[in-house]
Amino acid sequence: MKLALGTAAFLLMAHPAAADSYEEHDYTLNCSGCHRTDGSGSRVVPSLQAMPELSAKAGAREYWVQVPGAAQAPLSNARLAALMNWLVERFVGKRPEPAYTAQEVGRLRRNPLRDPIARRTEIRRATPH
Repeated sequence: MKLALGTAAFLLMAHPAAADSYEEHDYTLNCSGCHRTDGSGSRVVPSLQAMPELSAKAGAREYWVQVPGAAQAPLSNARLAALMNWLVERFVGKRPEPAYTAQEVGRLRRNPLRDPIARRTEIRRATPH
């Protein structure tokens, strides 16, 4: 048994796996439970695949940080900013301009949305900025 464990440990160290980004791990741990690993969401949780539709609308940038799941995630402001940049790039197809910063995220997450569905509807109706 000890020989098998020692061999397994050696093999793991000899062939390190490619490291995933912190953002992917943070998404998996903090977002995928509701939004699913592919971002498809559910009947009650919006699909992240619809982010491109909102990306040009006024208020979308703030909305994405202020939804309760993001605003109340157990991540530092810097980690949440990195996650938001990664999410926008992954689902919109380009990095946000300007990139989210820890300071911006800290300011926005102090005011989580009470009704994110209503706010999303308002944003969808807004004209592009």
